[in-house]
Amino acid sequence: MGRILIVHSDRSARRFLETAAARHHEVQAVADLGKGIHAINKQHPALIIAGLDVSTKDALEILRALKRSGVSIPVIVVGMTGAGTMQSAVMKLGAAAFLEYPFEPPVLDQAVAKALQCDFDARGAMPPISDEELQTNLTELEVDLNRRMRCFAGKGLVYIRSVIVGHLRTSKPRISLKCPLRKENGEPPDVYYEYVRDVCCGDPSACAAHQAFRAKHSA
Repeated sequence: MGRILIVHSDRSARRFLETAAARHHEVQAVADLGKGIHAINKQHPALIIAGLDVSTKDALEILRALKRSGVSIPVIVVGMTGAGTMQSAVMKLGAAAFLEYPFEPPVLDQAVAKALQCDFDARGAMPPISDEELQTNLTELEVDLNRRMRCFAGKGLVYIRSVIVGHLRTSKPRISLKCPLRKENGEPPDVYYEYVRDVCCGDPSACAAHQAFRAKHSA
């Protein structure tokens, strides 16, 4: 997949985010807004993780710059102490998520998987195949994910998928799941490996379709 860009002025938080994201993604981390804007323009990252505190509002400036330029890149905002009062502002500017620091690495995994899947849904595109899928026996990966599935709607539904990409040609096989809850919620039903791993098998309550189903049936 494409690179994740981290822009955060706090050294400790930046190192944590870089280490957490690098477990599954290619990462570049910079310490200030100027370097962040340069990296966005030069490298066009797949996703941005930007810091926000009461004195350094890098995330707000990045969101505003993207909006002015018409560039669509999902941005996850990491709020430091006292930044919670700005959550509404960053969400109005189009942030994909707002996370209050500190948090555990799986929380970042889920936010990244959701933001990327939402971006691919909006563009009608298929996510690029992950390194794990290229380097792992897909049959074993399929079995393991079905065993670890935590979402009731995804039980036994993880499968290996290829699609036709041209005359007598198919794409590389990959992990997929056709989610009935997303279809019911008006979302594209197909999700792929990273979303399956981090949301369906990690914390399904982070999924909007899962939340909508629970709200509907608990009313």
